[in-house]
Amino acid sequence: MSLSSAAELQEGIASLSKGAYFKEASLDMTLSLLTESAARGTGVERVSIWALTDDQSELRCLELYKLTTGRHRSGGVLRAADYPAYFRALRDSADIAVDDVYQHPAMAEFLSDYMPQHGITATLDTPIYIRGELQGVLCIEQVGHPQPWSLAHRLFAQAVANLIALALVEYEADEARRRVRQTDERFKLLFELATEAMLLVDCGSGRVLDANHQAESLFGCRRGELTGRSRQQLYRLPVHSDLAAPAAETPSLAAEIRRTDGELQAVKITVKEAEVAPGRRLAVETILPL
Repeated sequence: MSLSSAAELQEGIASLSKGAYFKEASLDMTLSLLTESAARGTGVERVSIWALTDDQSELRCLELYKLTTGRHRSGGVLRAADYPAYFRALRDSADIAVDDVYQHPAMAEFLSDYMPQHGITATLDTPIYIRGELQGVLCIEQVGHPQPWSLAHRLFAQAVANLIALALVEYEADEARRRVRQTDERFKLLFELATEAMLLVDCGSGRVLDANHQAESLFGCRRGELTGRSRQQLYRLPVHSDLAAPAAETPSLAAEIRRTDGELQAVKITVKEAEVAPGRRLAVETILPL
């Protein structure tokens, strides 16, 4: 099978770059689409995506597509201890364009197993970078009679590697959002089921963002009447006491609260703060009647 022309590769890049499937498909599906599209776009038999482990000791195959069989699979590990020259070349090169694997020094370590096992004769390996850090490699591998890689092939591989990086970044962002949602849901559940009265307070403004059912009972009003109110409106504090001080400085504080019926209730307030975004801190204030 002959390699695609420069015009065909350019058309393939334009098609892939639309990237509409990033928002719709799972990571596995996106990687499958990219490897299959890359194989069909280049006319090359094997296209695979490998992820580098955090300690950079291994490359693990996330996705492999074979053009003639139309099959996808994953698995397989390449260890830096077994292929040190290749791992060095990957870190030091913009890409590894090998027209003949039996003549290239970076491929010498593969000649006793990987290359003959799969019938690979030429390979174009493009590093995948995320935020400037090497995270993996895209491998486009010819089987059968080798043909030289053109500049268009190298640009095509770089474009696909960039799309893979984009897919991985999007996946990381989705996972981060999912973890935040899970944490938020767990917090809300614990907040609502707590046996003590609790207020969620914005540390910057000192105003209440939320209140649980126990706080409604303690203050004698609905949470909608508590939200938006300031600490000064809710508490009468001892002289020289400051709830806005860092929690470590005021782990607990005796005070009085003003109920909506006008009564004063002696309480102990415990404050726990956390930074939820740069420059923004929230506090959970637990209020125990005395």
